[in-house]
Amino acid sequence: MEKQPPRIGSTNIKAILFDLGKVILDFDFSPAFKTLSKASGRPPKEVRAFFMESGLEVLYDGGKITSKSFCDEVKKSLGHSLSEIQFRRCWNEIFTPNQKTIRLIKKLAKKYRLVLISNTNEMHYEYIRRKYTVLSYFDAVVLSFKEKRRKPDAAIYRKAIRECAAKPHEIFYIDDRSDLAAAAAELGMHSFTFKNNHDELRRRMTALRIL
Repeated sequence: MEKQPPRIGSTNIKAILFDLGKVILDFDFSPAFKTLSKASGRPPKEVRAFFMESGLEVLYDGGKITSKSFCDEVKKSLGHSLSEIQFRRCWNEIFTPNQKTIRLIKKLAKKYRLVLISNTNEMHYEYIRRKYTVLSYFDAVVLSFKEKRRKPDAAIYRKAIRECAAKPHEIFYIDDRSDLAAAAAELGMHSFTFKNNHDELRRRMTALRIL
């Protein structure tokens, strides 16, 4: 269905830019760490520390290593007994949809160009794309593993601005991290730090005459 133009009297917002994690989908790695703990004989805290300190996930999100290399390196470093299929399952099954955000997206999609920007990896994105239909409401996606750049790199924001087909001041951006929202604001976008504060988000969007 063709999108309807924003209502008369609205500000000049033409596109809404969404982060993915903790905005559209919540996530919790604890179950994955627990599974890897049992499979490796290491405490969950040690497994968590490995991902936090090794920098492996940053490389993977940044498209610097392949999914196969990521799986192999995790197995080599932790010594877990999971097959690659089992590891992929525990690595991916960490998401829970934020239904209030999803309902908002469906409403906004009728009037605005929607673009997704996310620091994510190939396994997670392909899993989410298959499992959650919410991604079908987006006109374009900008993903760190494909761009080989992660937020807050200005280049990935500029790519998102181009995908929005709008000027920075015509874009409203939602991210759960204040530093990443601030980086977008420095480029001229309207930005909002989302902490499940739906009422505050709607007030901000109403003030900008988006809703």
